[in-house]
Amino acid sequence: MNVPDEITALWFLPTFGDGRYLGSPDSARAGDFPYLKQIALAADSLGFEGVLIPTGRSCEDSWLVASALAPMTERLKFLVAVRPGVLSPTQAARMTATLDRLSGGRVLINVVSGGDPQENRGDGLFWPHGERYRAAEEFLNVYKRVLVGEAVTFPGEYIKVEDARVSFPPVQQPHPPLYFGGSSDAAHDVGARTIDKYLSWGEPPQAVAAKFADFRERADKAGRKVTLGVRLHVIVRETTHAAWFAAGRARR
Repeated sequence: MNVPDEITALWFLPTFGDGRYLGSPDSARAGDFPYLKQIALAADSLGFEGVLIPTGRSCEDSWLVASALAPMTERLKFLVAVRPGVLSPTQAARMTATLDRLSGGRVLINVVSGGDPQENRGDGLFWPHGERYRAAEEFLNVYKRVLVGEAVTFPGEYIKVEDARVSFPPVQQPHPPLYFGGSSDAAHDVGARTIDKYLSWGEPPQAVAAKFADFRERADKAGRKVTLGVRLHVIVRETTHAAWFAAGRARR
């Protein structure tokens, strides 16, 4: 796998709370606004490309958090979630263009097609796995075309719109970069045809390399170029021994 000449790094905003031990409530603190502001300002001043804002019912809303923090930062970009099936593609495009304009072109979009089935049902999303990805592709078809200024009528199986349009374009052209994750064949097929950056969870290097190679091959067949990223949790302590000890606690 070729290594790019330049690698960008994003940090993380813990909108569900934070703590010293991954996956544990021990020594946890609330993800309140003063703490999120502190993290965003630190990431901005240290030169991070942006921050990932998670989505889900255990988190504060990523769009509202980004809107609150954008005026307080200068260069930091905000990776916010768009969830096909929860939002309409036209409304999502309008939100995207508005936040991109208000932030001066500092929006990144995380396309989230799945997640916990129980949480999906709570949000009114009852499509099974394969249908979620077919619906996501229809969603992105409309979403991307609307953002570039088209008036779209689309009679899809899952997404239906008539004369969908956005009055104010985003700053970033043709649209803010689209991030996407997923390990299934359906995810790779849809992502290779639609998105700009594919994200993998941290896994053994050989497994990540295989996923990246598969995704790139599918994107090449679709006549597209994508970039790649990995989401990692970092456990930091004063010594290597202390860090491994903390990692062991997280696994328990």
